[in-house]
Amino acid sequence: MEKGRSIEITAISAEGLRIANRPIKKNAFMIVRTDSQNYRSTSIDRDGGSYPLWNEKFQLALPPNARSITVEVHCKRITGLKKVGSVNIPISDIIEDYVPACQIHFLSYRLLERDGGPTGIVNLSIRMVGPEYIQQPKPPLVGEKCSDGIAIGIPLP
Repeated sequence: MEKGRSIEITAISAEGLRIANRPIKKNAFMIVRTDSQNYRSTSIDRDGGSYPLWNEKFQLALPPNARSITVEVHCKRITGLKKVGSVNIPISDIIEDYVPACQIHFLSYRLLERDGGPTGIVNLSIRMVGPEYIQQPKPPLVGEKCSDGIAIGIPLP
């Protein structure tokens, strides 16, 4: 793993997976891509049908110019692989001003077919990792005393 920005993803599960408006029976897996060179996939859930459970964690490098992460769910069939659906997750959903980027974000997204129709939901957790995302100590709460006896507050307009 190269040094710098990366993401830790836990592919948790999916719900209500459908192909051509029919529930899938088995063999679903998830692929997560940060770009064409960086991707990982889960193992195949052979028994979960339309509600697969993976609970697999992996880490991917995040290129500096990345604007989104692509999540795809596929189904392995006798005739080959069939894409169930995909979603592009904006990086801004993970790096937010009001929540530290190193915090774990539990996210659910609707999968869409190529034509834009819904095909299920994916559940995952994502957090940024790397030297710039080392968690800093939290400042004291409003009115809480600091070790030097100074109280910190937020000015009101």
